[in-house]
Amino acid sequence: MSHQEHPQDSPYDVVIVGAGAAGLSAAVMLGRSKRRVLVVSLRNRRNSPADRVNNVPFAHGTPPAEVYAKMESDADSYGVEFIWDTVLTAQATDEGVTVGTRESGTFLGERLLLATGPLDRLPAWIPQGEWGRTVFDCPYCHTREHDGAAFVAVGAGEETLQHALLCRQYANSLTAVVTDPDSAHSDLAARLVKVGAQVLVDTVLSATTRDEGGVLLVTEAGRELPAGAVVLDTAIQEPNQLLPSALGLDLNAHGFPRTTLSGRTSHPRVYNTGKSNPSSPYFAWTGAASSGLNAARAICEDIAFG
Repeated sequence: MSHQEHPQDSPYDVVIVGAGAAGLSAAVMLGRSKRRVLVVSLRNRRNSPADRVNNVPFAHGTPPAEVYAKMESDADSYGVEFIWDTVLTAQATDEGVTVGTRESGTFLGERLLLATGPLDRLPAWIPQGEWGRTVFDCPYCHTREHDGAAFVAVGAGEETLQHALLCRQYANSLTAVVTDPDSAHSDLAARLVKVGAQVLVDTVLSATTRDEGGVLLVTEAGRELPAGAVVLDTAIQEPNQLLPSALGLDLNAHGFPRTTLSGRTSHPRVYNTGKSNPSSPYFAWTGAASSGLNAARAICEDIAFG
């Protein structure tokens, strides 16, 4: 559907920014509740580079594009409208919310749901096409697909060692490369050594794709580490503060909007959900989807109860 089917000076019940697991789950529930809903998003989601989604009971092994296409179709069937564009500005007052896009104009709403997720600040050394396949940041989502490979965990310290230990059962060989020297003398490092892994204090400078599969990492100390799978720590995830800052939302200690369990923020018309409000480093796809449903329910009740 086009935004032209809805007058731009007539507010939607809910404007959702982001069409990932959280945003689309919320859109379907709100659409089924006969609310006028606009979703504004780019088509590329954080997990779009992956070959498949895993640990999602109803869609396990399905390419992300197919999962999102089904969710978009479901939302569309309930009258949800989509704008594929970049959101540049957002404002919220006592009277309503305003969302400005790069190319499609400005849209008004009674409520705003932020479902944009965090930003990934990927290391420059990741070869083209390897992110989400050979190189990833979750020790649960793609590890089994690399069963029997050489695993290398890369990052700053303790979380890198934790990721390495969580991958041990899949790894033919296991190496943790940390930049923090103290981590190499920790209990976690000792446990890694005990299970046959090596812990290196070093920094990855570059990587190239190998003809036989996987990548070859080169470190500052001149080490060459062949890897069938590379697991990063979650320090690559940063809060996307563009819209929260523009809206003047209260932020938590991690820089994400402070919310209730149902996604309510410090502004009564603005909700925040999905991985932009992580409760742990492993706030998985299903958790993001559930948070979208929780927010949609809270918005429905907010509108109904006044």
